[in-house]
Amino acid sequence: MEPLPAEQQWIEAFKAGDASAFAKIMEHYEPYVLGLIWRMTGNRSAAEDLCQETFLKVLKGLGAFRRGSGLKTWIFRVAHNTAVDHLRSQGPRTQPLDDLESEPGFAADPSPTPLAQVQDGQLRRCIEAAMDLLPPRQREVLHMLYWDGLTVAQIATACSMPTGSVKTMLFRGRGALRSRVAHLLSEGRS
Repeated sequence: MEPLPAEQQWIEAFKAGDASAFAKIMEHYEPYVLGLIWRMTGNRSAAEDLCQETFLKVLKGLGAFRRGSGLKTWIFRVAHNTAVDHLRSQGPRTQPLDDLESEPGFAADPSPTPLAQVQDGQLRRCIEAAMDLLPPRQREVLHMLYWDGLTVAQIATACSMPTGSVKTMLFRGRGALRSRVAHLLSEGRS
């Protein structure tokens, strides 16, 4: 993936001493980084703190940034590593399925008909619940692919994994997600 033309300008301006260039980088990538970390941690407050920590690390390292990888990929790698370090320090995470409905952002999107709205809400809850049941690495690579729009190669770089391992995790994660969503949907109909 070719870097955005603005990325190169922002990096060059930052290296030349323009502090507003970093603000542009942060403004552009913060929603993506926050989403990734929130998805990994499952905690909005922790995600906001870790997002700030990520951008402090990016700020410190941007002057030495090499163009060997894209800026987005590099920032995602920093965010991923920051979240992984946090998760390691917290230990394993579990959350009862009953608590999922109280999570912010868990409501269904408005749909044209009440039936479609109910079905969309059920599917969304089932997907969210099924994603939370996946192993953290599978959940992470699926999120990076579908929510953040990264390519397999970018995910591999961001997660420090071989491309083949990412493809395997995506294959297994999709299979597990498919079966868990089907199971959760069938439970909802009984």
